[in-house]
Amino acid sequence: MADQTQAQAQNRRNVTVIGAGIVGLCCARTLQRRGCSVSVIDQGEPGQGTSYGNAGIFASGSVLPEGKPGLWKRVPGMLLDPLGPLTIRLGYLPQLTPWMLRFIANTTPRRVEEISQALSTIVLPGLRHYRELLDDIPSDQVPIRQQGCLYLYPNASDAAAAKNDNATRRRRGVALEILGPDEVRQLVPSIGPDVAGGALATQSGHATSPLALSQLLASRIRADGGTFVRAKVTGFAVGESGPTLVHTDQGDFPVEDLVIAAGAFSKPLAKALGNTVPLDTERGYHMMLPAPEVEVRVPMLISSLGFGITPMSDGLRLAGTVEFGGLTAAPNYARADALLTNARRLFPGLNDAGAERWMGHRPSMPDSLPVISRSSRFPHVFFAFGHGHLGLSLGAVTGRLVADLVQDRAAEIDAAPFRADRF
Repeated sequence: MADQTQAQAQNRRNVTVIGAGIVGLCCARTLQRRGCSVSVIDQGEPGQGTSYGNAGIFASGSVLPEGKPGLWKRVPGMLLDPLGPLTIRLGYLPQLTPWMLRFIANTTPRRVEEISQALSTIVLPGLRHYRELLDDIPSDQVPIRQQGCLYLYPNASDAAAAKNDNATRRRRGVALEILGPDEVRQLVPSIGPDVAGGALATQSGHATSPLALSQLLASRIRADGGTFVRAKVTGFAVGESGPTLVHTDQGDFPVEDLVIAAGAFSKPLAKALGNTVPLDTERGYHMMLPAPEVEVRVPMLISSLGFGITPMSDGLRLAGTVEFGGLTAAPNYARADALLTNARRLFPGLNDAGAERWMGHRPSMPDSLPVISRSSRFPHVFFAFGHGHLGLSLGAVTGRLVADLVQDRAAEIDAAPFRADRF
């Protein structure tokens, strides 16, 4: 028995994860629960980056790509409206153009269908994988609620425009209940007069605190012997078979297996390790209202206005919109203020006392599919980034797929659509 235990220890894989957002934490925890030794490197505290400020929704209905046929016609309007649901900073347009051309190429009917099929394979089981990942923690300590997600249609044109999308959702297997105005009011009694209907995705859920969820995962990783390094990654020492050291501003760290899960900051790291990927950032904003004075029982998505409303343990979060402006430009917090303006159209009595504004970087690929893949060059390097609006939704399922890759296991999901070399 002692010899067997020693052999297991010698064969134990040592995995370094770069990135302590929800995706990186799910990768680390899944690998740890499968017997790997894990270390996580990030320049910030776990969950304090983009994972802190997301809308908090596990969106089972998000089986449609961001791009749709004809979207390119809206580009001029995006340039002219800095507060619109989707905008491009004019000065960033030259840098963004190659990404946008790839994005438009993925809006043909055939590609939209293919992308939707691929998304459904990872979106639909997303919440189940969280339950499995967290099944060693008492349920009352897990900040996740499964009460559905309401797609809200403020006016009749919104409801009409959503019919095709909802038909596709149902075709993909999304559990969806179409609601009339009175049914919406029963679900959300404090809503104002602008309601034409909604669609309730009953298998969706939400995090009552995205930060608390990340911190819970981090605490379990630490408790079971995982380590966290607070450092900025600056590069790698690479040998014939792959990286041997991670260079950081706090020194060098040896690596065996390596997972890149650094969100919007993953592109140069992936390039150094074998793959050039067309990753860019969609800058998202939120407005956190600690005392909203309106009751919202379920999270809501309002597609026509480009944002969501989520009840959380510390208030009501208004989150969303898309701004292309790169990683370094200063936030335009007028976009966060616009979220409040739009929310007051739905809830006229909304109180904004003590409101907190925030901006973060969504790591987005032009085909709306994440990169969950082995490096094309190095067999012990793995990628887990590019989840766009679905980082929280897909954290646990990504962890499962990455662990399958690291351990050379057959996966229950076909990961081919998420290969790093698909472009």
